[in-house]
Amino acid sequence: MVDDRLLSVENLSVEYATQEGVVRALEDVSLQVSPKEFVAIVGESGSGKSTLALAIIGLLPPNAKSHGKIIYKGRNLIELAKKEMINIRGTEIGMVFQEPLSSLNPVEKVGDQMVEALRIAKNRRGSLSRVFNYSAGAKDVLTATGVSGTGMLSLFPKFRRNAPMDLILEAREWLEKVRIPDPERILQRYPFELSGGMMQRVMIAMALSQSPSLLLADEPTTALDVTTQAQILKLMRILKDSVGAALILITHDLGVAAQVADRVVVLYAGEVVEDAPVKELFSKPMHPYTRSLLRCLPRQTKADGELEVIRGTIPDLRNKIVGCKFADRCDHANKKCTEERPRLVDIGGNHYVRCTLYY
Repeated sequence: MVDDRLLSVENLSVEYATQEGVVRALEDVSLQVSPKEFVAIVGESGSGKSTLALAIIGLLPPNAKSHGKIIYKGRNLIELAKKEMINIRGTEIGMVFQEPLSSLNPVEKVGDQMVEALRIAKNRRGSLSRVFNYSAGAKDVLTATGVSGTGMLSLFPKFRRNAPMDLILEAREWLEKVRIPDPERILQRYPFELSGGMMQRVMIAMALSQSPSLLLADEPTTALDVTTQAQILKLMRILKDSVGAALILITHDLGVAAQVADRVVVLYAGEVVEDAPVKELFSKPMHPYTRSLLRCLPRQTKADGELEVIRGTIPDLRNKIVGCKFADRCDHANKKCTEERPRLVDIGGNHYVRCTLYY
């Protein structure tokens, strides 16, 4: 794999202690993310995608126990003290969650929440991470009235009065960057007054306004209509490039991964079963599970017949599984598959597969 790693997950395992037993949500997961790379993590519900994202950002619930390493810029995040992780979370590593309404404070206006996020980032770094270049639109807010300082705040009569003008302008600018019309009005709205797509744009603006090196997006378009989904994905790609961030997209939709990702990592039952550049994975899928997923995608014509389905179900992760976890659903399984846990092997071209067929 590549040497210029921003993030390196090494043999990460996560277990949840529940009343029904220990759930092994992730088992020996390893992957790397380079600076500015767009990586999609795909798999069925229950494959461990969201657990992986929560482990990286340090938000696993109290009943979770993790082993292995999560190396970010040379530091093992699992070993960091809680205070150190708080300083990284949101500023160095940002996250956009699936449900924006549950992530935003329902009793705080959008503008107050954005300004507070910018203020926290400024305090953590000691100063703003960059000199913000306001657009013509932001400058027009000033020049149209000829005011500054306290006068600027009169343009936002419902803002907190201790909000610095530069942070108000920067919050407004980020709403413009995510293609939100009339940003002054949106800054004064409560989250529940916005549509799902608009709230998700606000979350993306808040996350990227921190200038993170790594952004995690957990199913950010699941609850949105197809048109809005396409707009959000295109927007995330453009904006992550503009701030120079790497992006990990968690999704169950292979079509989404094909549109936006540089590389795709396929999870099954808490394991990485395939990891490859996006074009390589879609043109030459090697793992039987990946091939099965691709066969389930809708075709362009009715002549292709009914959609295929993967027989069986994902295994119960409370049980210790000997051999390949996909063996019961695989058409190519043999005795070796049921007796030996497959290794993740390099088959060339930065393409990795966990299957006994390749060694």
